[in-house]
Amino acid sequence: MSDDQTKIRKIVEKAKFAMMATLGDDGLIVSRPMTPQEVGDDWTILFVTQRAEDVALQAEGKPVNLAFVDGMDFVSITGTGEIRDDVDKKKELWGPANEAYTQGGPENPDNVILAVHCTSARYWDSPAAPVALVSMLKAAVTGDKPGAGEAGTVPL
Repeated sequence: MSDDQTKIRKIVEKAKFAMMATLGDDGLIVSRPMTPQEVGDDWTILFVTQRAEDVALQAEGKPVNLAFVDGMDFVSITGTGEIRDDVDKKKELWGPANEAYTQGGPENPDNVILAVHCTSARYWDSPAAPVALVSMLKAAVTGDKPGAGEAGTVPL
């Protein structure tokens, strides 16, 4: 795994939520918070949702974007969604959050795994807030652009 992939994995694994964006039936982009439940070695990120939810219907076999934030570090991941009915995997992933947002437990066929097969990521590794503030103030005085930290695109 490259250094950039390691950096991305740390941000993704630390995040409690991701904003998942899909295309709605009307062609507009729709985003909603989702809880990533597993990040596979092959960059497949697993979520649990219900089969009839818009996110499942809009993601199956289609492009998906995942946005993660950890402090001043940001990651945007593109991939393709896949609906899975693996009961054993649902049991492995199942927790209190799933109970709160779904019904019937992992055996309920309406509860599914939404796997996002990630293909690339864009990251922005910003300096800590106080450093960023000083950099912006300096830029305002000198007319230069503030130091924005590192950014890059990484195949996954």
